[in-house]
Amino acid sequence: MTMDALIDLGRGSLFRFAVVLAVLGLLRHVVMTVAGLARARARAGDKSFKVGQVLCGTLARLSPLRYLVGSRRLYTLVSLAFHLGLILVPIFYLGHIRLWGRGLGLSWPALPGAIADALTLVTLGAAALLVAGRAAARTSRATSRLQDWTLPSLIALEFLSGFMLAHPARNPVGLDATMLVHVWVGDLLLVVTPFTKIAHCVLLPLSQLVVEMAWRLVPRAGHEVTKSIGKEGQPL
Repeated sequence: MTMDALIDLGRGSLFRFAVVLAVLGLLRHVVMTVAGLARARARAGDKSFKVGQVLCGTLARLSPLRYLVGSRRLYTLVSLAFHLGLILVPIFYLGHIRLWGRGLGLSWPALPGAIADALTLVTLGAAALLVAGRAAARTSRATSRLQDWTLPSLIALEFLSGFMLAHPARNPVGLDATMLVHVWVGDLLLVVTPFTKIAHCVLLPLSQLVVEMAWRLVPRAGHEVTKSIGKEGQPL
């Protein structure tokens, strides 16, 4: 199979398969978590908690700003930069929007090219720092799994190949080879999304919601626990 055929396969049927698999896999996670939450609430002795209070507590727990103190400050800033680029560039890069427009007739405002380039470079730098930090910390190395090393590397490769495609004059590899890497790595990341830590894009909010509700399944349980560990009045 020629390189052009491989690129067409990656941009066509393989891409559609990867998108469907990612969406269905994430939807399965959501359905299973919500079903488990419903079962837990059905067995709870106290069902009188307020939904608004639970949602507010969930948002407080999800806020990364509470980590901008102490020893995790630098890691939090690097992780924020990494996730910011990881979310914004794939969605709001003009070239990607044009692909969606040709395929599905969808369109939305794009990031200015300079901002997209800056976010791409920030994401690449942040990915390198996250991997280096994990390698340098003995505890992190001991608890790391294969995906903790491969996922940031694949994401960095995807962003690097995308940057090279956007700037062909700086591309030492060649357009076709770079496009092949960009397309197939992107498909691979979509395929593994439901089975790896990438799934936390939907699981993290749900898991925090589950924890926040669990505090209230037994009357005043959350208050007593936070009081006993010296965290009274603070989101955990």
